[in-house]
Formats: sequence, structure tokens, C-alpha cells
Amino acid sequence: MTDCAEIFSEGLHDLFREEELAFSYDLKYTVHAPSTDMNLSSLREPIRLAAISLVEQMAGICNELDSDILVVHPGYFSYPVDMMHAQRAFERSIVDLENISRDTGVRMCIENMPKWDCFLLRNPDIDLGDNGFTLDVGHANTWGNLNNFLEMGDSISHFRLHDNNGEIDDHFFIGGGNMDFPSFSSLLNKSKAIKIIGNKCEEDVLKSLEALKRMGTK
Repeated sequence: MTDCAEIFSEGLHDLFREEELAFSYDLKYTVHAPSTDMNLSSLREPIRLAAISLVEQMAGICNELDSDILVVHPGYFSYPVDMMHAQRAFERSIVDLENISRDTGVRMCIENMPKWDCFLLRNPDIDLGDNGFTLDVGHANTWGNLNNFLEMGDSISHFRLHDNNGEIDDHFFIGGGNMDFPSFSSLLNKSKAIKIIGNKCEEDVLKSLEALKRMGTK
């Protein structure tokens, strides 16, 4: 098993400001693109294109880190009446992400979103083209549709694993909420996708690692 970590490019870990520290560790990296000032579904085309430009720059950083996965959020909208327009903008971004992946060799993995009405990709009903898909199981649990996402099976390129009680995106350790991880452990065990633990502190990460070990998940 390869030692792997995901860098969420925000705050102290913002790769636009500091990437040298990553070379201090012998790890395989995946990278999570920033969410600040990023909206791949923006109704304002210059803003959407600026977000695409940032993703392209981040893919270049991924190449420097020898990371072949870049996780991106699908974007958001402010008012229900704008959802259709945001969806159309996102469809243009899907094509742009495919082009970035083709040019850089970095797989774009679009992540499902938690229980906030402003987000897209809340259900597994959007065609992501040739892009990858990141299944955040905790996000899906807040919508109560995790099983629908799990039916995607081998189409899942990347897992983000944490727990909650189905209401808030708490990022509890595995076993700390109401999610039935053993019920889909066989999928985790056979999947070749990278699994990332998304907890808030080292103690919870260790609890999650122990839970995965009991299920035979690597």
C-alpha cells in the first residue's frame, strides 16, 4: 500500500503560495483544488473562465508534485431560478476540464457536494464526460443518497471517507456517525481508487485507519 496524502490547497496549505514543503515527505499526493473564489458553474462567463484558469494552473502544480489526481468542486448558484443556467455553465466547464486533463495528464475528479441547496452534483445524475468522479461518502450521507452513488461502482475514481449523522458534514471518524461502512466495505476493498480519510485531527484519522483495517480495506 502506498502512503498517500491529499493536499487541500487552502490556507496554510495553499499550493499557489507554498509547494516546497510537499517535497519534504515521501508520499504519493492527490490534490484538492481551492474552493475560495472558485466557481466552475458561475453565471458570469469571465468568472467561470478565471476558475478554469486556476484549475489549469493547479494541474501544472500537480505535475510538479507527481500527482495524477486533482479534485474539484462542481460549483454553486445563489438563487433557485439560476440553477438551470448554472448547470449549463457547469457543462461547459466539464468540457474544459477534459481538455486540461488531456493536456496535462492529470485526471480531473469532480466531487459530489453536501446538503447545501446552492451546490450542483448532489445526485448521481450528471454526465461528467471523460472526467473522474470523487465520491465523498459523508457528503452523500447528508442527502441520504449514498447507496445511489455507490451503484456507480467502478466509475468512482477517488473516495473521501468520513462519517456523520446524516444532517451536517461533520467529518467524524469512521464509526463516529450513523454510516454503515461495513455494508459497502466490499466495494472499498476491491476498488483500485485512492481512498482519502477526511477527518479533522490526527486522533480521528487513527481511529478511521483502525476501522478500515478491521474491514480489510487498504
